[in-house]
Amino acid sequence: MKKTFSKGTINIDETMPTDYEIALNKFMPAFKAKAASILVTRNNISQQEAATLLGLSQAAISKYINGIYSKSVEGSMGRLDASAVERFVHNISKDNSVAAQRAMCKACQNYNRFNCAIMIK
Repeated sequence: MKKTFSKGTINIDETMPTDYEIALNKFMPAFKAKAASILVTRNNISQQEAATLLGLSQAAISKYINGIYSKSVEGSMGRLDASAVERFVHNISKDNSVAAQRAMCKACQNYNRFNCAIMIK
């Protein structure tokens, strides 16, 4: 898709990613990697159970807990709100999906520093 301005034409695909694209491509993989690690190593949940809880494959969980992930995920790990990840893991382990989603939304909002239109209150 192209957009024309008075000073020329730009390809929309080459513009900066939106906050939602950043959340999808950087925040979520890092968040799930951290949550997977906590679920398996601290909570003694099997990789398959963690995969089911997080909506991932067992292979992805294995990679995450062994520290195998992309550079963008690695770079995003340090920006995560650790307490929100802990709250998410606690709530998802207790089958409290609404509270888990709230914790994830809060962590995403802190990570991206924007007010999300779809944030669960």
